[in-house]
Amino acid sequence: MGKRFDIRAIFRYMMEEGYYPRYEKTYILFDIEDNTAVVEYEEDIISIRIFFSIDEDAYDLFLEASNAAMLESFMVKPAILDDMKNIMFSYEMCCDTVRDLKKFFPRGIRRLKEAMKLHKAEMKKLIIAENVSSATITAAEDTFISASKAVKPLS
Repeated sequence: MGKRFDIRAIFRYMMEEGYYPRYEKTYILFDIEDNTAVVEYEEDIISIRIFFSIDEDAYDLFLEASNAAMLESFMVKPAILDDMKNIMFSYEMCCDTVRDLKKFFPRGIRRLKEAMKLHKAEMKKLIIAENVSSATITAAEDTFISASKAVKPLS
C-alpha cells in the first residue's frame, strides 16, 4: 500500500513547489497574485478557492462580470456569497495521489489566474461603459439645460 494521500501530503507538495503555504487544521492558505487562496481536501476532491470583497457601490457590475467570467472560464466558477459582500473563485479537481496532484494542481492555479484576469477585464470594461454612459447622460442634460436657457419664453 502506498503513502496515504491527505491534506498534509498536499501541504508537503506545496512546500516543495514554492507556494509558501500556511497549514491550518483542516485547510491550507497560500497567496495567488495578492489574494489569499484556500485549499481543502475531502473525499478525493481538492478545492482551491480565492475570496475577495465586493465594492458595494459596484455590486451590479461585480455580478455581471462574474456571470461573464463563468460563461468564459473552463473549470473555474465564480460565486457571489450569501452575504453579498464577497466573491469566491473556485476550482475543484479529483485527486487521490501525489502524482495526480503534481499534474493537476498547477493547472488549477493557472485556470484561477485566467478567470480572475477575465473578471478584472470585464469589470474594467463595464466601469468604462458605465462612465461613458453617465457622461453621455450628463452631457445631454447640460445641452438640454443650455438650450432651455437660450429659448425666450413667449409673451
